[in-house]
Amino acid sequence: MPFMTFNLISLGCPKNLVESEYICQKLCAAGHAQGDDGDTVIINTCAFIAEATRESIETILEAAKDGGKKIIVTGCLVERYRDDLVSLLPEVHSFIGRTYYADIAEIIDLAGFYHREGTFSETFPRRVLTVHPSAYLKIQEGCNNRCNYCTIPSIRGNLTSRPVHDVLSEFRWLLDRGYREINVIGQDITAYGMDAGRKEALTGLIRSLTDEAGDFYLRLLYMHPRGITRELIDIIQGDPRIIPYLDVPIQHSEDRILSLMGRGHTKAYLEETLAMIRDRMPEAVLRTSIIVGFPSETDAEFDDLLSFLSRHQFDMLGAFRYAREKGTPAYKLKGQITGKVKKNRYIRLMEAQKEISRTRLARLESRTVKIIVENDKEDPKIGRMLVQAPDIDGIAFIKGKCRSGDICDAKVLKTLDYDVVVEV
Repeated sequence: MPFMTFNLISLGCPKNLVESEYICQKLCAAGHAQGDDGDTVIINTCAFIAEATRESIETILEAAKDGGKKIIVTGCLVERYRDDLVSLLPEVHSFIGRTYYADIAEIIDLAGFYHREGTFSETFPRRVLTVHPSAYLKIQEGCNNRCNYCTIPSIRGNLTSRPVHDVLSEFRWLLDRGYREINVIGQDITAYGMDAGRKEALTGLIRSLTDEAGDFYLRLLYMHPRGITRELIDIIQGDPRIIPYLDVPIQHSEDRILSLMGRGHTKAYLEETLAMIRDRMPEAVLRTSIIVGFPSETDAEFDDLLSFLSRHQFDMLGAFRYAREKGTPAYKLKGQITGKVKKNRYIRLMEAQKEISRTRLARLESRTVKIIVENDKEDPKIGRMLVQAPDIDGIAFIKGKCRSGDICDAKVLKTLDYDVVVEV
């Protein structure tokens, strides 16, 4: 097989990025080289919603404008649309499904469509592509939650948890290479181990991780509200190496919409869970995600959602306009909301959240916080507070002496809508 230089473009979520890192490792171990101007372009796609699908196709077509490049497409687009892509995108040399990643070095030069049924969960070893000292640790694949709007189970399959010893091996491997902020990810990490009938398995895994010696921080990402227990919160609160940051996607607050979404809990449950978190961890940073314009959502229900968010004061929030996805139960629901109404509700929600985020950040003025330095070549330097997750939250503009990769103390000089100005 001839030597090649490849450029890998990773779209979508951190789980996809981890798989891109695995692909890079496989190809580099086989003697190929990763570079910005490779003769082969590998595009690891996202197809979670229509907007992500459009971005994936646009990225493929843009790469194909250079007729001398060989285009390889991997990822969720291949899983969701299968061999329909062969006729839709003749510019592509080959489509490689996720269950072929372990064999990618052997088939990378072959044209065609490579897909087979099954679940891919192997993610180690890999070539870490994140900015040092931050890395992701994926502990599971797929999802057994059946939210009525979501395409993930049809793309990534049912929940498959990695064995504890496998996760620990990768964790130690990351620590040995100097990665100190480890972001634990999965579609819903509170479900870890439940595919094997082990409830509360996440708390056991966290204890195993924190039993390891070393100077590190853990961040727990993507926690379904239904899986948040007092024991889990007490573990987070009880170890300073676990970042007091909870990403709890609630999607909505009103019972009728929650039921239509298939979320499996009530508004009262959300109220109790959020109150428990605030009671036990008053300084915790909370992030959530919201869907606006879900089928049949009324003006009154949207207003009640705004009131709920105002009461509970999430530090960060990501909002999505409901996307009607074929193959999901919600696709057939009556009362689809117009694009104009969804856009207006989205704008109102984000304007309200801007005020909340500004107020929550303002309490940090003059305090000393932990920061991660990501780019020391800018003036001011760029990074983020440890309680800001990579790529999705705000940033920190850093004054003072520090280097990329440092995790250090800094004083908050000024807070903005989502960002902060700090001095080391």
